[in-house]
Amino acid sequence: MINLKKYIFPELILPGLDTGTKEDIIKAITEKIFDVKPDCAGTVSRETAYTELIARERLQTTGLGEGMAFPHARIKGWGQFVIALGITKKAVDFASLDKKPVQFICVMISSQDDHYIILQVMSAIMRFMRDTGNIKTLFGKDDSGKIAESLRNYNLETQKSICARDITRPIKSSVTLETSIEEATRIMHLNHLDVLPVVDENNNLRGQISCFDIFTYGVPDFFKQLHTVSFVKNLDPFEKYFKIKKDLKVEALTNKNCITVAEDATLLEIVFLLAVKNNQKLFVVNHGKLEGEIDRFSIIDKVLFF
Repeated sequence: MINLKKYIFPELILPGLDTGTKEDIIKAITEKIFDVKPDCAGTVSRETAYTELIARERLQTTGLGEGMAFPHARIKGWGQFVIALGITKKAVDFASLDKKPVQFICVMISSQDDHYIILQVMSAIMRFMRDTGNIKTLFGKDDSGKIAESLRNYNLETQKSICARDITRPIKSSVTLETSIEEATRIMHLNHLDVLPVVDENNNLRGQISCFDIFTYGVPDFFKQLHTVSFVKNLDPFEKYFKIKKDLKVEALTNKNCITVAEDATLLEIVFLLAVKNNQKLFVVNHGKLEGEIDRFSIIDKVLFF
């Protein structure tokens, strides 16, 4: 286990930051890192550190939603991993994924040899925020010592290796067994999704419905044994669907054999299920309740590109 509390220092928490651009905020936090923990920087100058942080930000926003952003960089020659937190007086535009402005900014810098520490710390802090609702509480605090104490009192521990909880994405949309197929396809269309989780009223996972399930609904079973259907000229594969789409419920097409993983599933297990077993999507569950999802893009986004 890695105890992340050792990286939390009151001196590197900046409440009440004056609002400026996101570049201004990142620069102010970077300056604080070099003022308080210059030995962490190794051979890297503050100008280089700031430049690398901004370069990473311009590749893709680190505003991950819910008022939080995580500017970060892995820099050659950097010494020890460092984290610094800033809380702004007013929200700042970070071009966040949920289009909402940001007030909580967590800047992290590591060496190029620390492949996963940034991802793991980010995941732990996001769990802290979501589990306790502390994001609103922290916005109201102007004492860096109390903010540090709140973080240290939480279980900020993580596995040494990457696991499912570190790369899980929130569920965009879900349906229930009673949702109409027409509504399910509308949700797929609007959100560009080809798989939807099916849940009950308590958010327990009941299965999934996919484009594949809908596409094959009106296709005769014996077609699955054919190598080609080029000789069939007059069969409309969606004729049956269009006739009863308003009355057809998700329950009729739900695949109950969807693939699930626990929050502590290893990265190797996940890649095995996605690549070797060729599963399109994995659902992360905790005691039956749906916590999030992982697909191949999650690996690209959170592990290879992050």
